[in-house]
Amino acid sequence: MRKPSIFKILIFIVATAMLLASCTSKPVNSKPNRTAVENERQPIKERLIKIEDEYPRFEYSISMPIVEKAEGRSRDVVFYRDGGAIYGRLTVPKGQGPFKTIIIVNGLYAPLGRYSDKAEHYAEHGYAVIEFLCQNGTPPESGDDPEWLGNFIVDQILDLYAVIDSCSYFSEVDTSNIFLYGHSMGGMVASYAGTFRQDDIKGMILVDPSFYAPDIMWFENDIELITTDIYPLFKTCKIPVAIFTGTEGSFGEDPEFFKPALAAFPNVEFIVIEGATHTMDGVEGEHLVDLSVELIASWG
Repeated sequence: MRKPSIFKILIFIVATAMLLASCTSKPVNSKPNRTAVENERQPIKERLIKIEDEYPRFEYSISMPIVEKAEGRSRDVVFYRDGGAIYGRLTVPKGQGPFKTIIIVNGLYAPLGRYSDKAEHYAEHGYAVIEFLCQNGTPPESGDDPEWLGNFIVDQILDLYAVIDSCSYFSEVDTSNIFLYGHSMGGMVASYAGTFRQDDIKGMILVDPSFYAPDIMWFENDIELITTDIYPLFKTCKIPVAIFTGTEGSFGEDPEFFKPALAAFPNVEFIVIEGATHTMDGVEGEHLVDLSVELIASWG
């Protein structure tokens, strides 16, 4: 996709600045203790993954994750894609697994740990939860937004793929019951991945997803690596989808924003949480988790 006018660029800068402020508001560590992880490093066994046919023709490799000793119900994990580290965290409930598992996909430049309160709340409901930070998930020192948003999103999809594929290494994870939770730009990433990999994903929880992104998904050298025409793509998604938004500072304040997605997804529910902001924190965030658990139970 070619770059649009300066006017559109300015609109994007204002919109993404607002989202960055909301997505990165919690002061948390973006990476686990690397020294501890590397001291427990095991021999890495690399596995090549090829996704073709109905998916974009992605090719990448994953390696055995490195896991730290548990602290309570959570432990830090390092996933790998193409030799690069993807720092994450696994939180499990009490009891004997494997458990239904939710993979959380962060909003733009949201640090690792931004959603740990939700992970703990899901664990109280009996779910294992994987949080992770994409390899390109740390904001640059310049503070600039991604110049080539299309390439940026594709890289995040591939990191999410690597995490999904690595679930087979964990006895706590029920690989037949994996759900994606995507917030903001992470909702866009999760929408692509869940639609492309419906055999591996049971459903999607999309929290104020940034469905405006394809309008500004520019690709380096104008090589479009993935479709930006998302609504025809969403029509092919047969797994259940729940879209959550709020009434305060959320995309849902515009009654037209989600209409194309609601018309496209064949099996979708739309939930508006009164008083919730784009970040879905506090009591509203707990309510979101409780409602999504009810929905997942109804999906069977």
